[in-house]
Amino acid sequence: MITKTPEIILALDVDNREHAQKILQATGERLEWVKVGLQSFLRDGPDLVHTIVDSGKKVFLDLKLHDIPNTMAKAMESLADLPIGMLTLHANAGEEALHRCAQVGKEKLPNTLLLAVTVLTSMNQESLHSVGVESPVIEQVERLASLAAQSEIGGIVCSPQELIRLRSCLPSETKLITPGIRPTGSAVGDQKRIMTPLQAKQAGADYLVIGRPILAASSPSQALDDILCELQG
Repeated sequence: MITKTPEIILALDVDNREHAQKILQATGERLEWVKVGLQSFLRDGPDLVHTIVDSGKKVFLDLKLHDIPNTMAKAMESLADLPIGMLTLHANAGEEALHRCAQVGKEKLPNTLLLAVTVLTSMNQESLHSVGVESPVIEQVERLASLAAQSEIGGIVCSPQELIRLRSCLPSETKLITPGIRPTGSAVGDQKRIMTPLQAKQAGADYLVIGRPILAASSPSQALDDILCELQG
């Protein structure tokens, strides 16, 4: 039986810096991790990362790097001075790029967990077919996750519905990070492959990325507390 409780990562995807500051203050000390996505990083830059870290929280920088191997490696080097705890890149970039990124991570960002994105949680079988991928979603996820693990990438971002399969086929030390988490009773939104926090815990998730159920709540602190209570069963 899975007994470990996964950590919550707040996806801080909001329209402006002021809103971000209010949400951070409203969630309180129980929140340890904050995800800064492409929208926020392009708007507010590295200063937002430093502000979050100075507030006592850890940063998951979700840029989903995807380019030729040399460009991805150089992009990582440009982030080496930032105090980030996690960084995402696309497993679709291929074996050479993943190996290069893993090596740069060891040399330049030794305290940063690199995460490979497999199939975005907004995509389903029809979406994959539209871009020329005929494999079932789970096969594509497993293929990309195995490639990343073999390339020494430390974690995988995946749908919660792939957790059990990945936990059984990947090295035990590989961390599994899952967006697409919707607390019981909350709106699904544009996510297609979802689970509740408790279901994801039971499936073996190490981290749960949660955004709108906290961001859109009248009391973000209470919403976070409710999720933590749900995780306790």
